[in-house]
Amino acid sequence: MNNYQLSIDKVLTYIDANLDETPDLDKLATLANLSKFHFHRIMKAFLNETLGSYINRIRLETAIKLLRYSSQPINEITYRVGYQTPSAFTKSFKKMFRVSPTYIRKHKNLIMEQKSNNLRSDFQLVETVKNIKDIHVIFQQSKGKIGDGTTKANWDSLFAVAQKHQMINWESKFYGINWDDPEITPNEKVRYDACISIPNGTKVETEFSTKTILGGKYLSFLYKGDYQNLGLVYNHIFRDWIIKMEYNLREEPIFEQYINNKELTPTEDLLTEIFIPIKH
Repeated sequence: MNNYQLSIDKVLTYIDANLDETPDLDKLATLANLSKFHFHRIMKAFLNETLGSYINRIRLETAIKLLRYSSQPINEITYRVGYQTPSAFTKSFKKMFRVSPTYIRKHKNLIMEQKSNNLRSDFQLVETVKNIKDIHVIFQQSKGKIGDGTTKANWDSLFAVAQKHQMINWESKFYGINWDDPEITPNEKVRYDACISIPNGTKVETEFSTKTILGGKYLSFLYKGDYQNLGLVYNHIFRDWIIKMEYNLREEPIFEQYINNKELTPTEDLLTEIFIPIKH
């Protein structure tokens, strides 16, 4: 992983955690250890959009998830995602989604119904509630449709470098972090982190990006079957559990743990544990 990738990872991780802040470009450039003169060009080359467009899109995509899956008042969501006034928030929201925040709050299934032709619900899922500890990982991010060649190349690259530096052993666990809802975010912009667990305090080579998957209370689903069906599984979970049972989600990303080895396991026997962050 090159130094630009590491720098950009720091910036994007910071933005994700601080959507309510007004972006301080000097601060972001310093965080990335990049010259202010070149910061915008480097970010745009990586993001395929300006940093301002990226931040605005992530704010609105976060807002629509909060409208659909939380009970926070719209005014609170407005400030949570960095808008100074409800009118400015509503104007930007309608420009992107063509409906108002109030309409989404009243019609929580709207986007799912418009974009999902197949609403399978015959998956055999095992549901539990778990309290987990922080998970320390090395990671590498890719953008693209989850499960396609981009995802595989991302994993192959991370795995090869991790093996080279002897970062993998029998205790290693493998996770995927899904930052975006593919029903909202265009496929080419969907962010996915391939992650390999490391013991806390492990000395990590500088070419790796690291982060912590935050512990806490999670609604866990054990799914058996083809990874290609995970999008439908998520539709099923959110439609038939999160919305119907009115779970309130914490503002952390969903993540998955891959239990068995894809190269050695028949597709129909692959096990994936899905972790949905929920409030106490």
